[in-house]
Amino acid sequence: MKIYISVDMEGATGIVSSLHVVDSAPVEYAFGCKMQLHDLRAVIDGALEAGATEIIVNDSHERMINVDVSSLPEKVRLVSGSPKALGMIEGTEGCDGIFFVGYHAMAGTSGAILDHTLSVNTVFNVKLNGTPVGETGLNAAVCAEKNIPIALVTGDKAVCREAQKLLGEDITICTVKEGRSNSCGILLPPCETYPLLKNAAKEAVSSIRAHKAPVLKISLPYSLELTFKHTRQCDEVSYIPGVNRIDGRTVMMKGESMEEMRRWISAATSLAESVRL
Repeated sequence: MKIYISVDMEGATGIVSSLHVVDSAPVEYAFGCKMQLHDLRAVIDGALEAGATEIIVNDSHERMINVDVSSLPEKVRLVSGSPKALGMIEGTEGCDGIFFVGYHAMAGTSGAILDHTLSVNTVFNVKLNGTPVGETGLNAAVCAEKNIPIALVTGDKAVCREAQKLLGEDITICTVKEGRSNSCGILLPPCETYPLLKNAAKEAVSSIRAHKAPVLKISLPYSLELTFKHTRQCDEVSYIPGVNRIDGRTVMMKGESMEEMRRWISAATSLAESVRL
């Protein structure tokens, strides 16, 4: 069984501050990388014990060079670096199931730690076929087009709740903390989250084997609305051929391929981030 793990950082054990997830704060960032690896190793260990024969890990946070490959065991391959055409979901070919590890809730979620969607300084809101989605929803939609189930989501209570609403009760979740505000939470220590994450990964592998892990239900044609934080960001993206501007801060793209939509949103976000305000 081949398992794919998209590992972010904001939803990892012990992380509450933006300082934990940016390399410009070296001490705090080192802690963030340590906790990201802690959660990643827990689910890897669980998946291998449950019978996974191969694991692909995609380092999905910021510059995507946070995970130290020397810290990973045999049977694991790391997709590291950027840019990646499909971002957080690059390289899922031939996989039997997907884990989203260390994920966070979508932008605007109350009581969520470090909530955002794709870009803290750029994206205000994303809608897929009229429904607000975060990174969990966008990435699950790409996997759905390939009929690959999402078997596990880990992070704070808010993102786990978001995953259940999106994918149903059959999704395996693992909550490692509970948000009190955007940068404050009630935290479980690593000695407690490790067995929780490991056991959740075992359960997730079993759900894949039993064909119970959910595939996101989404219908064609796809429409993707991207609302920016500033009109000038929207100005730049609206000049891309095929993009329709909806209002001062929102553009829409329609298509028949979710991979194409994911590539578009990556390019649009990168262009918006380059705008000098």
